[in-house]
Amino acid sequence: VASFFFIGLMSMMIPLCNVFGGLIAVCLFMGLFDGCFICIMAPIAFELVGAQDVSQAIGFLLGLMSIPMTVGPPIAGLLHDHLGTYDVAFYLAGVPPLIGGAILCFIPWVHERQKLKKER
Repeated sequence: VASFFFIGLMSMMIPLCNVFGGLIAVCLFMGLFDGCFICIMAPIAFELVGAQDVSQAIGFLLGLMSIPMTVGPPIAGLLHDHLGTYDVAFYLAGVPPLIGGAILCFIPWVHERQKLKKER
């Protein structure tokens, strides 16, 4: 969850970098947390769907991730054409990871509720 939040936050900080050293630091942290997210993707999928469906869940996640990675750059180009800057594109790119991180915070709560319902 923390890696998701930091990926979103670092994406939003890219337009704020006025010096090259700041951009390097932001990209370093973004790469670090992106690597953490990729490493924990399999355990998260395992926890959510179980051992039998984990390979299908990872494939589904990667397939879903390919959509914004394919569509995002042309949309950023369109925003640049209309606004004259890429800043809005970077700010908008940071929103989905922040929302995803917030949603992931509720998973333990949902699991706990399901466990309580099974005990009743």
